[in-house]
Amino acid sequence: MTATRLWQPVVEFVSSLSAWPQFVSGWQLFVVQQSGGGQFGGLLSNPWFYAVLSAVALVVGAAVGVWAKPDRFWQAILLAVGGGSLIVSLAFELFRPAVEALGQWEASAYFTLGVLAFSGLDILIDRVASDESEKNGWGLWASVTTDGVPENVAMGSLLVGNVSGALAFLFALVVTNGSQSMMSGTNMSENLSKWATMAAWTTTAFVIGSAVMLGYWFLPGLANYWRVAVEAFAAGAILSSLAGEIFPDAYEDAGPSITLATTVGFLVTFLV
Repeated sequence: MTATRLWQPVVEFVSSLSAWPQFVSGWQLFVVQQSGGGQFGGLLSNPWFYAVLSAVALVVGAAVGVWAKPDRFWQAILLAVGGGSLIVSLAFELFRPAVEALGQWEASAYFTLGVLAFSGLDILIDRVASDESEKNGWGLWASVTTDGVPENVAMGSLLVGNVSGALAFLFALVVTNGSQSMMSGTNMSENLSKWATMAAWTTTAFVIGSAVMLGYWFLPGLANYWRVAVEAFAAGAILSSLAGEIFPDAYEDAGPSITLATTVGFLVTFLV
């Protein structure tokens, strides 16, 4: 990886922000530049935008949970919306390209490996964490921190050649991770100081933002075989998170209402 590739996104990101005042009307607020081939450019193709927004979503979600403490029903609904959106991203942006490149059986093997690895990690977290830790939000914080790394590494890799897929992925992760940090922040602040809770989630935000940049810098440089293998692995990790954490947590607080919320997240991501 050359120094130019390392620092060019920084230069472009700063330039995009410095030019912000000229984008003040209509859809231009999204700073989208779209070519005839349908590829996005400008701020929406810059990895720093994705890294910063992923990190900020966690901090903002935790802050809302700590100080505003929204009703847990609506937190759970938001979590289910994000879960439905993640289903689309893991299937179409991560797993399908791996199947096309590796074949269905080899891609499935890496996918299953991701499921097993992160299911095992979540089981370990559950065993190490006491029941009290689960109630006060530390268990969810640990799960988001560990599960978020492969998710955001995969999103960073999509920015090289599949910006529209990365944008859909970003929506899913912002909604899901923001709602998880909100739920955990509410619980953690009942047992810790508000600032200690925010410090924990700021640390997670730094890890998650760094994962996006690592995925952008290093995965595209791998041989295509290993790049799509990592993305299939990440898809399995996301499915593990959905089945073991996201949907059970949402159902606990919102019940059957999460089915409609999940449908909304799925359709918005798939159709838009």
